[in-house]
Amino acid sequence: MYSNKKKYEYITFSCILLLVLMWSYASITKLTEYQRFVAQMQLVPLVWLQEIAPILAWLLPLVELGIVVLLWKENTRILGCYFSFFLLLAFELYIVILLASGLELPCTCGGIISKLSWKAHLFFNAVYIALSFIPIYLFKTHNDTPLRRIYS
Repeated sequence: MYSNKKKYEYITFSCILLLVLMWSYASITKLTEYQRFVAQMQLVPLVWLQEIAPILAWLLPLVELGIVVLLWKENTRILGCYFSFFLLLAFELYIVILLASGLELPCTCGGIISKLSWKAHLFFNAVYIALSFIPIYLFKTHNDTPLRRIYS
């Protein structure tokens, strides 16, 4: 039987691994499909977003790759979880606003994720928000956190 400490390590490792895979995929897809990403952001009926779309199309994937680096490095893993949590929360809020507005806009996610409906996006993001929060919770509630030993 596994000890609680070992269970926390496996849970945390699984969460971090899924977050690293998701953020890597999302950022690389946005960078490789840059023109499509910009064009889709420019369809959003917010003038300020249309104007900064070319800059945001580089900045957002770089932030996502930054989160990957934070999650991978032992001493910044918890910070990466926080950044992941808040960026996903911002995306979730964006989706809720889109759904409430009734506008039918294309997804700017890229790749296979862009095939999801907006309601499926809500669910997908909620799962990944939880995956970002679980390591934070384990870190805060257990002094011998597994966050520092995952990839050692």
